[in-house]
Amino acid sequence: MNLEVGTVFRWDNFPSHKFGGESKARWFVCLGSSEIFAQVAIVYLSTTTTQLQHFGTSGTRRNHSKFIFKTNEFPVFDKECAIDFHEQPYSIELAKISNYQNDIETRGMIDENTMRMIYKRLSSSGFTSPKILNDLHASFNRAGITGLKKPKHRKK
Repeated sequence: MNLEVGTVFRWDNFPSHKFGGESKARWFVCLGSSEIFAQVAIVYLSTTTTQLQHFGTSGTRRNHSKFIFKTNEFPVFDKECAIDFHEQPYSIELAKISNYQNDIETRGMIDENTMRMIYKRLSSSGFTSPKILNDLHASFNRAGITGLKKPKHRKK
């Protein structure tokens, strides 16, 4: 499976759930991958949620940084959905994704400017690890999306 920076896909029966419950379909945006010489190839994915009410004034995520994909601007999505920049991206082994190819449907690509914005928001959120940010920066450069600030190392 060829996952490039900005690929949007739907994964039926997604096997890893953060909050328990049953496996269900999830929508993802591919953010990039680990360095090309990594021992285990990792793909970084940002999931989306259609539960936009949580970002409302009385919602549990009201103070979270987010971006809402409106279907009239992003027809690759079936419903309006959001990326929550307070959520760490999923780190999934490429080999594991390959095992689920029959459950994955590529829906399209996000444009370069939107991907630049997503990278900048992830970089400034404070919720994405420096290791992942460095891998994403390199991935964006490999994809021809250059000129982005290299992530700063956080003090411990």
